[in-house]
Amino acid sequence: MPSIKKIHSILDLLRKQYRSGLSNKEISDRLNIPPSTCYRILADLRKYDLVYQRKPDLRYFLGFAHLRYAEALREGMDIASESLPYLDHLHIETGETVFLTLLNGTSCVVMEICGFTNMRVSVGLGEMMPLHCSAAGKVVFAFLQKGIQERIFRQLKFEKHTENTKTSREDLKRELLEIQKTGVAFNIEEFNAGINAMATPLFNRQAKVMGSIALVGTSASLTRERMEQYAPLFIDASIQISRKIGGPFPRMPESTFLPPAK
Repeated sequence: MPSIKKIHSILDLLRKQYRSGLSNKEISDRLNIPPSTCYRILADLRKYDLVYQRKPDLRYFLGFAHLRYAEALREGMDIASESLPYLDHLHIETGETVFLTLLNGTSCVVMEICGFTNMRVSVGLGEMMPLHCSAAGKVVFAFLQKGIQERIFRQLKFEKHTENTKTSREDLKRELLEIQKTGVAFNIEEFNAGINAMATPLFNRQAKVMGSIALVGTSASLTRERMEQYAPLFIDASIQISRKIGGPFPRMPESTFLPPAK
């Protein structure tokens, strides 16, 4: 049985026996895994808080790491459902494709889409938006905590997608500082030739950036000027969605894209 299959089988068995837990021998017997192998796997899972061992009787239970994963998944599902009415409204207002992304490592993943208005503009659920050249990614990158941002900079390969893709760390850093001031990121044919995009950030209960809402269209129809006209609508939607999920939106007194006060 491959290691990942053994790990899955152990965790699933502990899920079913969440009240009483199981000893190493019971897990070994039920899954037909040698006791020494089972013990080694459980020891590794304990290191990452995926299982814990109750001291009095040495029985194993699921660890608290699963609660953290469940919370992240629940928050992702919450934001998708909370965002949908706003995405719908933005699609109607702009006549262009609008989508929601959530941060996932060194990319943002597309979680929800409204409006397929042009066959040239293809955005798919689960599509990865790079942090260095997509509007959806750059606006998240700009608001990450300094330490996380620096770590990602060290990992980035600055893959060149078009002639407009920024491949200089310093150029990108300057742009991220500007995004922090305005709350809006633009992508002028940086990710796909002939495609422009704009995005604004979303914040979670811990006041940390977690994703973005983005507008995408052809460079012929969705010009920089049009995107700047729509920017206040997107910032307003980002503020409302962030508030819905309990996240404060940062103050940006220098931004020229803030919506009118209500």
